[in-house]
Amino acid sequence: MERLQLQARVWEPEAEVMLDMIGVASGWRCIDLGCGALGLLGPMSRRAGPKGEVTGVDMDAKQLAAARAYVAAEDLKNVKVLELDAYNTRLPRESFDLTHVRFVFAPVGREADLLREMIALTRPGGTIAIQEPDAASWNSYPPHPSWKKVKEIILAAFSAGGGDFNAGARTFGMLRRAGLGDVRIRAAVIALQDKHPYMRSPVQFATSLRKRIVEGKLATEAELDKLLAECEKIVNDPDRFSLTFTVTQVWGRKPS
Repeated sequence: MERLQLQARVWEPEAEVMLDMIGVASGWRCIDLGCGALGLLGPMSRRAGPKGEVTGVDMDAKQLAAARAYVAAEDLKNVKVLELDAYNTRLPRESFDLTHVRFVFAPVGREADLLREMIALTRPGGTIAIQEPDAASWNSYPPHPSWKKVKEIILAAFSAGGGDFNAGARTFGMLRRAGLGDVRIRAAVIALQDKHPYMRSPVQFATSLRKRIVEGKLATEAELDKLLAECEKIVNDPDRFSLTFTVTQVWGRKPS
């Protein structure tokens, strides 16, 4: 939960830029599939305004509780959060001006099912937007072998679970092949320094994936503990900086 909330906060300014480029405006109906604890509920709400409507969808009870607490605390009157399956929401077809998903293709896969639901939910002429990671830029400087090894293990753990951490490299082509019009792409990378808490993201990812890593024999408990201890030293070194993974933002319009 801590990792996901921090992640949403870190990437919110970049999401704001994407929403402005899309042109999200007052009165829009927006849906954020797999919204988690924060998602884009706030940025969407501010743009849709009192005449618009924002729907957040998730299946995880803890994430839903956090999202609803956030909506209540921020008094986002135009936002509702629903416990639904992002791959089969059963919501009315062609009813949203913007259908968005972030960091769902990468961990879960099932790309065809998710994209099919996104297209079905979007009105003709509406926008489908996807934000997913690409690990190419994800590094610590000066380079360190333990950091590199943890990154390799995380990517392998995603693959072992049926996902693809580098899904962001494929989403542009995905939307083009799906027949969307005016497909656009934007890429965002953030530089982190001075022991910024998001510098710990490799440690947090590996910790959340520990069971899969060990059971998949990607590393033993002892090996993983040693690597993570080294990474903690790296991120707490004020002379070091890191770059995040690239977030690839793509969007396109559903044919009228």
